[in-house]
Amino acid sequence: MTQERFLKRKVIINNLTDLQPDYEPGTLVLTNSQAVVDECTVRHIPVAAYEDEGAQPIHCSQVLIDVDEIEDDDFENIYRRCAGIPWDIAYTERCFISEFGMADLDALFELYSEPHMTDYMEPLFEYDEEKQYEENYIEYIYKLYGFGMWLIFDRFTGKLIGRAGIEVRESCDRENQAEMGFAIASSRWKQGLAYEVCSKIMELARDEYGLTSLIARCDPENVASRHLLEKLGFVIAGYETDGDCRYFREIL
Repeated sequence: MTQERFLKRKVIINNLTDLQPDYEPGTLVLTNSQAVVDECTVRHIPVAAYEDEGAQPIHCSQVLIDVDEIEDDDFENIYRRCAGIPWDIAYTERCFISEFGMADLDALFELYSEPHMTDYMEPLFEYDEEKQYEENYIEYIYKLYGFGMWLIFDRFTGKLIGRAGIEVRESCDRENQAEMGFAIASSRWKQGLAYEVCSKIMELARDEYGLTSLIARCDPENVASRHLLEKLGFVIAGYETDGDCRYFREIL
């Protein structure tokens, strides 16, 4: 899999009368006008606001600070967030890590249908309920934190082969801490993929998201996951109320 660029151009529109009837896909409108933001929102035009010094705050899902300092990759992600396109997260030697997108829902159900996938984790909801859950997850987790549970694809075939990521959950008891989770397709077990992906995620947690520690949990009988966590440098720190082992690792 190769990285695709969706953002084609940026246009600055600060007067509502200058807003065109339509724009080609890949266009991001930048504006300091609340009226332009509101009209773009109604017309589903990707828009990001920037605020002039001393001006009234603008209500927009994407408000930019120091526009001149924003890099192309950041504008790409801003456009994707506005357009509902999943973010590319990272590559490893064999895998591509990406946000979930609604087009991935059927592949997610296929992944969870593999033998033994839910031996030690909760299954998905029924289809319509899972669809609603994932829509909410995109809106309230990805957009709020900028991270969450991601999808793992084979970077050469493009096939979905797992999920992994970090989440701020009630189990986190320190500042700048998240819980790491992972699941690899049973057809790809014993290939070192979970270690490869989780090592990258731990690097991202520290370098991209400023986290200082991670926790992880697993069923005491899940020997493979316990060995993986120990290989990643986690140490057992007790047990959760549901009986899961609680693991901890500093990532400073």
